Amino acid sequence: MGEPDTTSPATDAADAPPRVLTEALKADIRAAYTKLQANTPGFSTRRSQSAMIGLVSRALATTGGIGVAEAPTGVGKSLAYLTAGVPIALATKKKLVISTGTVALQSQLVERDIPAFLAATGLEARVALAKGRTRYLCTRNAAELHAEHSQGTMLLDGAGPDEGGDFERQLYDRPLAPHEIEAARRLLEAHADRQWDGDIDAAPEPISPALRTRITTPASGCAGRRCSFAQQCPVLRARNTVRESQIVVTNHALLLSSLAMGDIENGQPLLAPPGEMLLVLDEGHHVANVAIDQGAARLPLADMAKRTGRMQILIAGSYRLVDKEKIGTLLPGEAIELASRVSKGLKAFQLDVDRTWQPEPGDRDPMWRAPLGRLPEHWAPAIEQLGEDTRALLNWVHAAQQAVARVKQEDPAREKLQRSLGLALEMIEQQHDLWAGWRREDRDGSPPMARWITATREGDLALHCSPVSAAHVLRSLLWKEIDSVVMTSATLTGGGDFQSFAIDTGLPDHAETASLPSPFDLRNQAQLIVPQFPVPPDDREGHPKAVAEWLARELDWSKGSMVLFTSRWKMEKVAELMPGSRRAAIQVQSSGNKSQVVAAHLERVAAGKGSVLFGLNSFGEGLDLPGEACTTVVITQVPFAVPTDPQTATLGEWLEARGHNPFNLIAVPHALRTLTQFAGRLIRTSTDTGRVVILDSRLLSRRYGQRILDALPPFERVIG
Repeated sequence: MGEPDTTSPATDAADAPPRVLTEALKADIRAAYTKLQANTPGFSTRRSQSAMIGLVSRALATTGGIGVAEAPTGVGKSLAYLTAGVPIALATKKKLVISTGTVALQSQLVERDIPAFLAATGLEARVALAKGRTRYLCTRNAAELHAEHSQGTMLLDGAGPDEGGDFERQLYDRPLAPHEIEAARRLLEAHADRQWDGDIDAAPEPISPALRTRITTPASGCAGRRCSFAQQCPVLRARNTVRESQIVVTNHALLLSSLAMGDIENGQPLLAPPGEMLLVLDEGHHVANVAIDQGAARLPLADMAKRTGRMQILIAGSYRLVDKEKIGTLLPGEAIELASRVSKGLKAFQLDVDRTWQPEPGDRDPMWRAPLGRLPEHWAPAIEQLGEDTRALLNWVHAAQQAVARVKQEDPAREKLQRSLGLALEMIEQQHDLWAGWRREDRDGSPPMARWITATREGDLALHCSPVSAAHVLRSLLWKEIDSVVMTSATLTGGGDFQSFAIDTGLPDHAETASLPSPFDLRNQAQLIVPQFPVPPDDREGHPKAVAEWLARELDWSKGSMVLFTSRWKMEKVAELMPGSRRAAIQVQSSGNKSQVVAAHLERVAAGKGSVLFGLNSFGEGLDLPGEACTTVVITQVPFAVPTDPQTATLGEWLEARGHNPFNLIAVPHALRTLTQFAGRLIRTSTDTGRVVILDSRLLSRRYGQRILDALPPFERVIG
């Protein structure tokens, strides 16, 4: 797709000659692959995997190289990018960063795939898992919590002066229960006794959301190496391991946030300097949505007004500890007045919104959306003033953090004040990001920001803004900055056409793309069945009833099956309508533990009883149920994006205003990618057989139906 751009910022920063795929690197990659074949039991050579190794090699060995591989189940994606990526990283002394969309794949890579690859090839490399701070115990917070309750006091309500404690307490949803306090004590002891490394995901006992908030610390509230607990800090230990490793596994959200913030700790980037990073984005179909979420902001008006108004205790405490006339450019009274002005401005703006929009009575999810992202003009003065005042308050909090950090005094009051300022910083940043998004002028020729308001169940009004496309974010953070990038997934295009994907992600023209064929004999292993289903999906009462009747009549209840839904309501309605004789065999996805539901399904299938999983999108992706565990996948309807979603609706309006068809450009590609993921649950090995059934007659009657059917995997077709 053209020559690579070797004048990227990453190249300039490295100040080194452009890299190319040399004969020596090719030899290293071939040697690794030969050893992998020889030392991996049951290894079979796959043409698609070889093609992917070639693509990854060309991308990662080239300065500014970009490779995109759509590789279905069975290709062996992780072994392909490890075979090329590890030798290149070791030879060029760059860091191989592998980013994924799910915790399950991160664990699989760190615990199984990478160790097995290194053992088979004889290559030596240190491996680390990079996770966010709030996935680790904060020993300072846990110790303070234990000490305060040991003294018979309530959290942050101890005797004596408490600079900022009242403010911090107001940010918590509720006091901790006695059993949560006891759990915190046991966790602290387990860490002190070296029975647990402080990784929350591997905690020796359950941690409630409320407790997790108290015993973890976000970056804004962390004192780093100045903290008196730094020597025993799980976060600092984990960060050191990441920096010393040649292979780092992380997640898309942490990757993008660290790149966006230039995440520097102790003078070093969290993962690696962008110009020194060889990046593999596995489960790449998640990246665009994660990038959009990174640029989104939300501001609950009444809640933020209340919290900002309570900052005066924190402000007064900061001036007392620092013992200076000014922090930043403000006197104490001026800082308190500024916080008060922001609080009053938020309350006044809520009244403005109330006068413009009143939710309809009985509306379950009330929402007002700005057409084409354009807000009412009469709101502009208030938005401008709140934006300026919030920026000034943000500057004061930054200055206060720095001033408090410079105080020599080492005592609990200073550390508690630092933490409270960190919490205040997060709160004010949240407001600042929202007003920045609402004030920003949308650029001509680019999609506008989506801007909308929702009414919360607590009666508050929440303001929102979000990009509608990931292209700008990914251009600035990935394609222009990272030394070289590979993106892969089983589902990137839906049908092998990368045009929609390239528009969504801002993919440069010189990127090499490939949609690789499945190594399985899909036509002989599976059928795609689309019956003349009698009821359309938009018949709210009729469709669930027809689905339940079809399942009771047509499923093979002696084996494992999966039924996938696009809404929780319909899933639960169909489960309720199933005959009583079948209900014991149905495992319904709940808000609880996904792994427990899957385990119950596998247990029934193994016992020969048969089982049917009812699930939503998260069951339609990533579940590996080979053999008898899944012989039929039923898709109850084509999973079109919700047209009322504010980002989708805003982008659709913009496209329509420019003469395009938003349904063809947004809804159909989204549905194709999701359907392909769903269909991918069926054939997991070369010996699996079964059928995918879509109970949506629109595929037979609407113009887009044939386009979707043609793009789905090449199973034997049984249509109509």
